[in-house]
Amino acid sequence: MAKDSPAKPATLADVARLAGVSVPTASRVLNGGVRGAASGRRELRERVEDAARTLGYAVSPAAQAIKGGRARSIALLVSDIADFGCSTMIAGVMRAAEDRGLSVAVRATLDDADREADLLTDFRGERHRAIVLATSRSTNLARESALDAQLRILQSQGTNVVLIGDSNLEYPRVTVDNRNAAAALAGALVAAGHRRFAIISGPEEQITSRDRAGGFLAGLSAHGIAVPEDAVVHSGFNRDGGYTAVDALEAHLRDLDVVAAMSDAMAVGAIARLRERGLLVPRDLEVTGFDHVPLLGDVMPEFTTVQVPLAEFGEAALRIALDEPGSAAGRRHVALKASLIVHGVKVGAGS
Repeated sequence: MAKDSPAKPATLADVARLAGVSVPTASRVLNGGVRGAASGRRELRERVEDAARTLGYAVSPAAQAIKGGRARSIALLVSDIADFGCSTMIAGVMRAAEDRGLSVAVRATLDDADREADLLTDFRGERHRAIVLATSRSTNLARESALDAQLRILQSQGTNVVLIGDSNLEYPRVTVDNRNAAAALAGALVAAGHRRFAIISGPEEQITSRDRAGGFLAGLSAHGIAVPEDAVVHSGFNRDGGYTAVDALEAHLRDLDVVAAMSDAMAVGAIARLRERGLLVPRDLEVTGFDHVPLLGDVMPEFTTVQVPLAEFGEAALRIALDEPGSAAGRRHVALKASLIVHGVKVGAGS
């Protein structure tokens, strides 16, 4: 006796028929339209979604890419997936994308210009709807010019591009005023009675690193405080960079009130190395950060840092890249606000 033939998969037309709507309407709801999960009236969306569940219908991303020339995805380029700040930002981008019915392809450059170029070349074939670059941009003109050429090719192929962070390139971007926030942090530490500072930050050619360190120095200078040149150390903009930077400060360690790290990840590395050298934080000196990673505040409730709205970057970037004309998509620059957290207490805007 012949076995029963497998059931034929439900089609979009089947879903539309059961929901009592047209096929284009069902497609807009299930395939997201330009507004993702907000496409169409709520009652209509619920009817179509209920019909799809009843029939076991699922959208095929591959078919959508073939049909429309674009995958239902965005690409997100970060420096280091393991970095505390990057992971918070990634989560924000993924939530914003999910609200629009999109998936996210995350890649890490590891601050390597060649790797960055290779990843952008790969993105051409993946045909994402948008690319969000959340890497720290550089003052290296050759590197930025090469990046610009890559991004222009992607734009010419229909991919929207948005940068997170300051850049000298002319693309839509989401930023926070690192320089003024760092200056405000310095002023708050001076007001708390500190006078002897060292600064550890990322590579000098990175714009974010330069702006944070420069802003902090300017904030101290406004109060008549100078930092010796050899007490400003540039290293990797990560935990390991903070760890190694402490050894470069050996001549100053016993005399410092504060080691101001220009990222929370660097602060973690600095604290670990100081402990190995017999110095406890905050008993012997204070280490401050920048970004505000919640986990660090949990284990160090009196930690001082700058709260950067990392999770909000994703929604702001996707509004610029994907939403309908006439909304925030018309804005090429969205500036978010940073706030100070001094000894565990939020004390106001830093920009």
